[in-house]
Amino acid sequence: MKRRCVAAVLGFLIVLSSPALAWDPAREERRPEPVAPQREPDPAPFIAPPPGLYYVTDTYVADVVTSSGPLTTYSTATVHESTGSYARVLDTVGTGRSSAFDGSAFNGRRALGDGRPVAGTYYQNYVLTDGGFVPVSIVFFQDDAELARLAVNKPTPAATPQPPLLSPTTRPLALPCCAVQQSVAITAPTPAPLKTIRPGISLLPASAPLSTLEVLRGRAVSLWPRAFADDREIPVRWWTVVGGDAGEAFATAGPGAVPFRSSWARLAPPGAAYELVFRIEVDAPDTGPRTVDAVIAVIVRSPALED
Repeated sequence: MKRRCVAAVLGFLIVLSSPALAWDPAREERRPEPVAPQREPDPAPFIAPPPGLYYVTDTYVADVVTSSGPLTTYSTATVHESTGSYARVLDTVGTGRSSAFDGSAFNGRRALGDGRPVAGTYYQNYVLTDGGFVPVSIVFFQDDAELARLAVNKPTPAATPQPPLLSPTTRPLALPCCAVQQSVAITAPTPAPLKTIRPGISLLPASAPLSTLEVLRGRAVSLWPRAFADDREIPVRWWTVVGGDAGEAFATAGPGAVPFRSSWARLAPPGAAYELVFRIEVDAPDTGPRTVDAVIAVIVRSPALED
């Protein structure tokens, strides 16, 4: 009997000392909270351009007019690069047809020899801002050609002989065969007027001369000094920059076959431009070597870009 009592007491003590059977009322309160998994932020939404709008990869440079015999071609020079802008077609016009956008393009619209406007396409340029696509400018890409009208050769009427006029340079001439004195007019020849040399600066060796040029800050550009006489181009022997800020120029003088190449790292004061003066030496068709000055205003825009 005593053995049973002792065994019962030992069993009861073992049960009380076991931590697995003990109840802790604060156990539920100490349970750790579940940790939410980490989530990457959503990427910024991509704004797709509306229908008809496309990303620009060929940027306008200048209007180009070239002549080959009687054929004159009107085209547009571009450079394969992107400034982050967008564009869409506004209107495509034929030769001589007017457009609602005439006068709105920053580069204008040329005319043929008979006064009709050239054919081409108007484009609207856009930039992407926080508020969407904003229109900034309109440009006209010309695409036309014409044949020069040949002048009709008409016979020149015979001139009626006129009696010589007496002038201060007239002197009497006595003929040996008779005693009668006759007057012979002797006049000095009038020198022919000098041909007018028209200088210009172009972006390409055979493009239209420019009076104003816009470039990006730090972007190198080539300028070709040229000269014309009677609407025909004449060769340039040498050119020299004689005035203005030439920027980071590779050279400030050179032969006609080599363009002036430079870039500008600084912006001009607000409302101002860098005005360059080129002294151009040419072979004039009537007098030989002559020099003329060509002026171009360079407007530097931001932001700065590197080649």
